[in-house]
Amino acid sequence: MSDAMTGADFEAEFEDGRFGRLAVVRLKPDQDLVEGIEAAAMEAGIAYGVVRAAVGSLVDAALGYGEAEDASIVTVEGPGIEILTLAGELRPDENGQARALLQGTISDADAKVYGGTFLRGANPICITLELVLQEWVPEAS
Repeated sequence: MSDAMTGADFEAEFEDGRFGRLAVVRLKPDQDLVEGIEAAAMEAGIAYGVVRAAVGSLVDAALGYGEAEDASIVTVEGPGIEILTLAGELRPDENGQARALLQGTISDADAKVYGGTFLRGANPICITLELVLQEWVPEAS
């Protein structure tokens, strides 16, 4: 069951469910961050899930931030872009395929920090990325 809550300054949705299995995943060089996590989740049979932990690096990075007409993209050229934080969730699309929405922060070779939403197809893994995915099992409505 999903509940919605609205206030003057926010809107939130709540979904009943429970956490399930954990999957420890290693993505290899040149795999895309977003697409690789989606493929790993599908292989593990996880349609709904959350990223619990991650460590790794990217060759180059592309992050989106802002909304509507204020939306922007920042690209960071590597190699060796460090992933400082990675958070997000997986949910199935209309075809039942796991789709990831991932946000995080990265650091370039000069220790400049960037943050935003990782863009699909634009964040190739450099050496490796290791992460922990946890399955979310929504309650049937």
